[in-house]
Amino acid sequence: MIRAGFETTDPRTQTRTVVVKAAEDTGGRGWVLDVHCPANAPAATVAHVHATWIETFEILEGTAAYLLAGEQQTLTKGENVLMPAGVPHVHPWNTGTGEMVYRQTNDFGATTPDAVTDVLGALATLNGLAREGRIGMRGLPRNPLQFVATGRTYTKYGAYDAAIPIPLQKGVAATLGRFAEALGYRGVYDRYLR
Repeated sequence: MIRAGFETTDPRTQTRTVVVKAAEDTGGRGWVLDVHCPANAPAATVAHVHATWIETFEILEGTAAYLLAGEQQTLTKGENVLMPAGVPHVHPWNTGTGEMVYRQTNDFGATTPDAVTDVLGALATLNGLAREGRIGMRGLPRNPLQFVATGRTYTKYGAYDAAIPIPLQKGVAATLGRFAEALGYRGVYDRYLR
């Protein structure tokens, strides 16, 4: 189980994510993260969409850009943006000269405590795979079976890549994702949660 204080760093962007509140702190309805983005770091996420989740981002330090419904906007310290469910977006990235820090608050819209461990665990797993050289340029697994196992974890909670039709992602997760899991691939590996 992921708890407050857990952290993981993306070796590609050097973006560090620290859990401020986890499932036990939010009644299983979401999480609160502080995300530290160094200067010149690209966006740590691809464009994606959540079926039910609402995300709020508050800039604690620095200047950031973000993408919401295809439009790029800028935020500075003290400003925030709400990203509603069903709208494609990219989390804030650093556009300033120093470190940019944002606070991300996710509201799942329902009590879903497993989502915290599974989705943040998948993020930590992607970071672990990246440290091992097993992640491609978009930050996604190079191995197609690992890719679909990871995708299955995200689709389970209604998180989808905005560039791929959602019905296709659901179909791949339900078929090839299950096949990958039967072969031992997982979206979350415990070894990356330590």
